[in-house]
Parts: sequence; structure tokens; C-alpha cells
Amino acid sequence: YEVEGLENIPTQGPVLIIFYHGALPIDFYYLFAKIWLYRNRRVRVVADKFVFKIPGLASLLEALEIQPSTLAICKLMLEEGHILAIAPGGVREALFGDQNYHLIWKERKGFAKLAIDAKVPIIPMFTKKCREAVRAMTLGR
Repeated sequence: YEVEGLENIPTQGPVLIIFYHGALPIDFYYLFAKIWLYRNRRVRVVADKFVFKIPGLASLLEALEIQPSTLAICKLMLEEGHILAIAPGGVREALFGDQNYHLIWKERKGFAKLAIDAKVPIIPMFTKKCREAVRAMTLGR
């Protein structure tokens, strides 16, 4: 795999990474590992609040220090100077997206307001062919 634009990740200070949530989001695992190795920074991640209600998964998320995606938590992470990664499409995009990479964000624009209010840069992330790693289920076709 290849990561382009790693030099755009600051070595300090808050930044918001926005990524497409593929069914198997291995692309952001690789990016986050590269950021750790070459920028010596940890990327903080948030997840939809409902996944914390799934038995067993909540414990794993807590162990990985993944937080519920509330505006207050996201704002705090940026105020503390962290790199924060958000996939606005979340689980819905992961399960029902297709190989055309249509974003399934609906009205999820809070990340943009968060970045504007916190005065932090947004770094978009895109991985070519990550959607093809796992085929999305289509019903009624």
C-alpha cells in the first residue's frame, strides 16, 4: 500500500481527518499506523453511539479508546490538540455503500461545523478500491 500526502499531517496541534467508511476500513488502519510511525501521533476515532450498545463491542471500543461521536467529545479531543478521524457515513455507508462511492452522509454535516468552530484544518482521506474489498449487500435486485 502507498500513502500520499503524509506530509500534510501536522506534527502537532489539532486536525480533523474525514474518511469514507468502507465495509472493511483497512485503509484507515494503515493510514493511522503511518501517522503513528512517521508523525509520532495517535489518531483518535469516534463511533456512532449505537455501537456502544452492542454486547461485547462496547468493551472492545473502550479498550481501543474509541469514544461515542458526540459533538462535546469531538470538540474536547480537538481542544486537547488531537488528530480526530470521523467517517460521516458511518456504519450505514459501510453496509450499504456501493462501488460507485456514493457518500451516504444524509444530513451529517456536523463535522464541518465542528472544524469551523474549532478553527482546525480538515484533511480528506480517500482510498481507491477500498469499496471492492467487501461486496455490499443489495436487496431486491
